Amino acid sequence: MSLTTTLRHRADLLAYIPLAVVTTAASVTGRERTHLMSKMLLAPTLAGGVIATRGERSTSRTATLTTALVGSGIGDWFMNRSGVAPPESQARRQLVRLGAGAFAIQQAGLLRLLVGDGVRPRVRPAAAVGGVLAGLGALELRATGEPDPVLTGYGLLLGSMSAVSLSDGGSPRRRRSVALGGGLFLVSDAAIIVGEHVAKTPRQRAVVSGIVLSTYTAALALLVHGLRDEPRTVKPGVA
Repeated sequence: MSLTTTLRHRADLLAYIPLAVVTTAASVTGRERTHLMSKMLLAPTLAGGVIATRGERSTSRTATLTTALVGSGIGDWFMNRSGVAPPESQARRQLVRLGAGAFAIQQAGLLRLLVGDGVRPRVRPAAAVGGVLAGLGALELRATGEPDPVLTGYGLLLGSMSAVSLSDGGSPRRRRSVALGGGLFLVSDAAIIVGEHVAKTPRQRAVVSGIVLSTYTAALALLVHGLRDEPRTVKPGVA
């Protein structure tokens, strides 16, 4: 594939990468207005790239990716609003639930593509993801006293997507970008939960924001671009 063809095929990243940098930097420095504006452009930018290259894949694949990114955009909005709501308030909790519900659409779409491509969870990635989720669940349970059904459902979807995508890096197709994206997505969400319990000072919260957004923006791009193309069938014995 020539450089010109590659640039045309991945043109959305020319806009996405600067947006990801601005989003992360704005969150770390407390520039909420800039953060909101740039973050709300992330998913639409990737969706625009999917739609612009729709002739390169099946209609079903384009529709699934686009729907997943719509869920991502809606989730970003609700999560951003929850961040400025009063801590420990019912309003904040409800916004988080709405955000998780929207992100569940995203995770379901990504998982559908992975499973449709024939990827199945392997023991080690599944065990690692299960251990992380169990630890996060215990942390939340200790803080809230009871599990939230919406957040628990989202966590199970996220865990399933991460376990399957991490298994993709060891499959015959070896889409390492997909495996890395799934791992980073889990890191990002884990950082949100851990940060809520350990980040007490503005400096600590800024560090957590940097981790959350840098891993989230990288994960989203890696997963979308890794799953945009129809999987190539690898002949037996050919790596």
